[in-house]
Amino acid sequence: MAREGRLALWRAPWFVRACQVALGAVFVAAALPKIGDPASFARQVHNYRLLPVALENLLAILLPWIELVAGVCLVLGRYARGATWVAAALLGVFLVAIGQAVARDLDIECGCFGTADAAEAGWSALGRDVLFLLLAAGAWPKAPAGESGAPSLASAAGEGGAARLTRRGG
Repeated sequence: MAREGRLALWRAPWFVRACQVALGAVFVAAALPKIGDPASFARQVHNYRLLPVALENLLAILLPWIELVAGVCLVLGRYARGATWVAAALLGVFLVAIGQAVARDLDIECGCFGTADAAEAGWSALGRDVLFLLLAAGAWPKAPAGESGAPSLASAAGEGGAARLTRRGG
């Protein structure tokens, strides 16, 4: 019975929406300082020693804009499934990057919130990102009753398109 109560909370529309807004705000707050100072963020990316130097500047320019778009979409409640997926995928990448920095004992700034946050890429940053990943799990929009949540061929191609595919035997 207690498990059903916890599951009901994760499915409650107000809880999902609150998680979306909170996660979106985090991503917007993380993106803005990096957009304002891409050179400093590029240096922070370089310190992780994960990418070829040729890709560091590209990542430093593109990543904050991806974070911003995902964050704004979550805050506004538009394209919430895609924005939540993007946020969760980014958090997974961040966990790997910070995890390898911890494993290699690199003494570097996280770069998570640009130069405004001089936090070390360490255990606390890992824990914070795990909590953000849990927030992303709560932000995932639930499928309406009777739907699996996965797009069907009929919804992807339109009813007429699916019927044509069926008649052609394809």
